[in-house]
Amino acid sequence: MIITYCIDKNFIDYARISIASYRAHNPEAKIVIVSEERIDVDMGQDENIVCKLPRTLRNRGPLDRISNAAYLKLYLPLILPYDKIIYVDADTICQRPIKKMWEMKCRYINICEGYKYGEKQAKAIGVKRYALTGMMVMNLKALRKINFTAICSFVEQILPDPETGWQHDETCINVAMKDRLTFIGKKWNYCHNRKYEKPIKEENAHILHYVGIDKIEMTKGVRYRTIKPIGNKIYKKRIAIVGNAKSLFDTTYGHEIDNHDFVIRFNKGFVTKPISQGSRTNLLILALTLTPEEIESYHSTYVVNRSRFYNNETKYQIPDIERGRLASFLDAQPSSGFIAVDMCLYYEAAQIDLYGFDFEETPTFYNPNDYVTQHNYQKEKDIILGYEKLGFLKINKKNA
Repeated sequence: MIITYCIDKNFIDYARISIASYRAHNPEAKIVIVSEERIDVDMGQDENIVCKLPRTLRNRGPLDRISNAAYLKLYLPLILPYDKIIYVDADTICQRPIKKMWEMKCRYINICEGYKYGEKQAKAIGVKRYALTGMMVMNLKALRKINFTAICSFVEQILPDPETGWQHDETCINVAMKDRLTFIGKKWNYCHNRKYEKPIKEENAHILHYVGIDKIEMTKGVRYRTIKPIGNKIYKKRIAIVGNAKSLFDTTYGHEIDNHDFVIRFNKGFVTKPISQGSRTNLLILALTLTPEEIESYHSTYVVNRSRFYNNETKYQIPDIERGRLASFLDAQPSSGFIAVDMCLYYEAAQIDLYGFDFEETPTFYNPNDYVTQHNYQKEKDIILGYEKLGFLKINKKNA
């Protein structure tokens, strides 16, 4: 399965979220970004193919909301070496596997009909059904044979703007391919917050499309999406995040830790000294593999893997996109403790108290003496101290 986006740098944040959602439900997919300029940002893509368009297409000035990147989809049969792809806009979210859609017979383009307002556009451009090109299964091999790019380019140059004002890449495809489009069920590209003749529940859509000004909603509530049930338990609660610095054993914070609403621990930070560490665990975040017996010893309500490579039996995993986002400004893999802080800030904890955090002033108590960290503790320290200065959290140091 080849999933393709056409974007510019303005869509990086949306693409990160979108790609993560397609990967979560279709791990076998190859993700290809097509852009006019190379995008040196890790959004989770496998490949970035660069193709500079011969001119600026149909852009009518600063009020034109359609970028040149949108027209790259008209050139995909010439740009890409594949016989078949799924093209998706960066403002789509995949909510379920799309393997069945990929396996459908595809003559030229399999596509979904627009929502109710699209009826006006269909009438304006002389087609029976208006297709939404934010998702297309494209038979590139067949499209090359009929000169799809040349046909669309001709339409783009000669077709006057309809009364609706929607003469853009989507209109080009609707006009150029009006007798060659195969319409499939709306669940494969269902638009959020739009009126349909026969609506379905948005949660039942395989692909949910945040069109127009609703794009901003795409970024709300989608971070740490895979662990949202845990995030709901963090919201407005008093959180203790217990690190594994050896200096923790010089304290007597145990009772104070257990007095929080929600306690987070990590890896092999087994409780061996309750007077210092406390004893309760609500969330265990793992960046290594433990035996089932070791995991059970925490009696934790939730167990989360930091990566899919650990503890296959656990239900939850930190999304790859979140680790990548944090790594991009730390210049290193984020520690599990730093991820926990980020989670708690995102889910609006009422209070965040850190214990056993000294940023390598003392070693992690269970690591060997020659252990070399993959984390940038200096940058993590600078950021967390900044959070403390702003009153977002408190670092509890030695008290004994």
